[in-house]
Amino acid sequence: MSQILNVAPIIYDEASIIIEKIPYSDELFDQLRQSLTTHLVKRRDNSILLVPLTTKSPSYGGERQLVNLKEDLSIVSSLARDSIFRMLMSRNVHISELNPIKYMVVGSGKNILDGCLPPNVKPINGLCVFARWEIDFRVIAPNGQSPFVSISLNISTAPRINLSCQSLISSGFPFTGYYVGISRVKRNKELKPHFYTIGKVTRILDNGMLELDDVREGHSSCVDPIDVFLEPREDILENCIRHFYKADAEQILRNLEFVAGSFHRGDQKLRKLNEGLRVLQQSNLTLAGVIPFKIGDFLTDNPQQARSLQIGIAEKPTFVYSYGGSQHSQYNDIGLMRYGPYSKESFSPAKPRICVICQDRKKGQVELVLQKFLNGMPPVSYGKGDRTFEYTGLKTKYYLQDCILEFFGSSDDTVDGYNRAITAAMQAGSMGQNWNLALVQIDGSFRLRTRDHNPYLTSKARFVGQGIPVQEFTLEALGLSDQKVVWSINNMSLATYAKLGGVPWLLAADRPIAHELVFGIGSSVAQDSRLGGKERMVGITTVFTGDGNYFINNISAAVPADQYFQTLLVNLRATMVRVQSAYNWQPHDTVRLIFHAFKTFKNAEADVVKQVVSELGDYNVEFAFVHVAESHPYLIFDVGQYGLGSSKKGIFAPDRGKYLQLSEHTSLVSLTGPQELKKSSDGLPAPLQLILHKDSTFKDLTYLSKQVLKFGAHSWRSFTPASMPVSVYYSQLMAQMLSQLNGVSQWSSDALYNKIGTTRWFL
Repeated sequence: MSQILNVAPIIYDEASIIIEKIPYSDELFDQLRQSLTTHLVKRRDNSILLVPLTTKSPSYGGERQLVNLKEDLSIVSSLARDSIFRMLMSRNVHISELNPIKYMVVGSGKNILDGCLPPNVKPINGLCVFARWEIDFRVIAPNGQSPFVSISLNISTAPRINLSCQSLISSGFPFTGYYVGISRVKRNKELKPHFYTIGKVTRILDNGMLELDDVREGHSSCVDPIDVFLEPREDILENCIRHFYKADAEQILRNLEFVAGSFHRGDQKLRKLNEGLRVLQQSNLTLAGVIPFKIGDFLTDNPQQARSLQIGIAEKPTFVYSYGGSQHSQYNDIGLMRYGPYSKESFSPAKPRICVICQDRKKGQVELVLQKFLNGMPPVSYGKGDRTFEYTGLKTKYYLQDCILEFFGSSDDTVDGYNRAITAAMQAGSMGQNWNLALVQIDGSFRLRTRDHNPYLTSKARFVGQGIPVQEFTLEALGLSDQKVVWSINNMSLATYAKLGGVPWLLAADRPIAHELVFGIGSSVAQDSRLGGKERMVGITTVFTGDGNYFINNISAAVPADQYFQTLLVNLRATMVRVQSAYNWQPHDTVRLIFHAFKTFKNAEADVVKQVVSELGDYNVEFAFVHVAESHPYLIFDVGQYGLGSSKKGIFAPDRGKYLQLSEHTSLVSLTGPQELKKSSDGLPAPLQLILHKDSTFKDLTYLSKQVLKFGAHSWRSFTPASMPVSVYYSQLMAQMLSQLNGVSQWSSDALYNKIGTTRWFL
């Protein structure tokens, strides 16, 4: 036994129960869910199912049906959830959610933070960190087995700040600019109240009240500090610890980081989960109050186990550096150094013109950094032994004849200073050939500045608006010793070459059909403020060929959320027409379209895609809708992995490339293994969950899982594999950049409808 999944089967004997079935309506369904405590209320098609929780549950006059619990697993899953919920309620734990069940064991001796205090330091009541458990219920069928109901178990830590803002005012805590909220009861009165954010503090009024900005609709902009609390976030708790514990804060935070690490490190996490599983296994649990059930052990790859897992390992991707694939390597950077980039023969311009924007007082330091960036560095040693790495420079590594640089200085670190330098660069560009790239020196502190006061965002907005890609850099990161900066500069050169329009490599790909395209569908939310602003949706579509060639992206206009689907339809139709023309599809060609999305594919979105596909013409089209999900309950442990290096990073983490099919429509893929972790405190990486929409006509989940793994190694932003496939990762990067730029007054999203919109400007 080497691989363990944090999932255990629910075990029960053959049994049947009688349920009631009544016609569905929205109003009745909501009413019954609010009022009924004797039954589970479930929707199934056009009916409402009333499932009795005990033998004494009354009848409601619906159509009676006998249900075999070995066949109706959805009902078993709901009954098991209710049974464990009732058991936890009897133990008086703090349950905050029901689906999945999330709870904390609070009370004396349970506050993790108290155990992190040095001797003789008195705890501050109201500052807390608790262990938070999560139990989810799913029907799974690993590797084609008969489906069964399972529970997953997870544990993490959760901060709590139970001090009112009045207490914080009395202590002198400077919380202007923080968001605050109230404790609000959920619809299910059995659950504990939850924190509900209502606005951001701007100042304390003379009468002691708090004035709020960005106020949630329906709430006052003036609140009594005794009624509101700070958001229970880790960074805010850290600020509170620094404020209240003063000189002891650093030691407390180090202790807390160490203790909290045990909830993330693979071996210790698995130990805690096994302890939690034993508690559930020793509990008296019943379905519908009369049918006993047990919880089995976590599933493993032990073939002796009744429900053994079959975890596959995908072959490593092969990177290609020449047309036809004769130059290839399994290591992206080694292949690049050996063969040069894929587009070396066709890349233009061979002598890119680059403007450099930097602060006048830092020009000398910038020149030293760019000398290394463009022309290379002496070999540096790394790791154990005599291993060395030599960065040969942007020009040599990517087969450029030269780079023509011109510097434009900012008198200071303000937006006005940078704007003057940018204007000078624009004017110089207009008098000759335009710039192919802008290198912009920024300070790390710029990230803390608001949008119109942020020189980096202003530079990005102005240059991209003129069709010029931007590569930013900081002296804090690149002004250090060669050993510390060589990897960062190497990654920067990769992203720069891609932004210039170069293709560093492609993926070796079999071509089982005439045309295969992978679409990444994403969206960015544009809003004026966090709570009070009106949301507008921006649709993002990226397109890759089967070998990973980045073809185009389309970005829609920002529209109200209720117009998003129609905009997505228009955007996708325009994309498909361009693809169809560019690849010269012929009648009766077989076309496979695979859609990756970072959010659940709703039926409405699938219908949009199907409508566009139906308009394509006389082709044999098959398609797959794949939700690539980071948020899910599953963890895979490899107990044979003892950790890498002296820091033992990645203990119990499975290697990158492993995959597991959980059901006909669900699989797990591991895109982050021990090698990809940066430090031991990163803990156990979670796999991605792939969910194949039921309307997909291409259903080979093994093929789709391997493709996601391959696309995860294909980012041109860094030589290190990404934690998401580039189809989704690039959409995320665009969405992130757009959300930042949308608040800059000098930005217009219309810029992306020009040529730069088809490039990797967002890397």
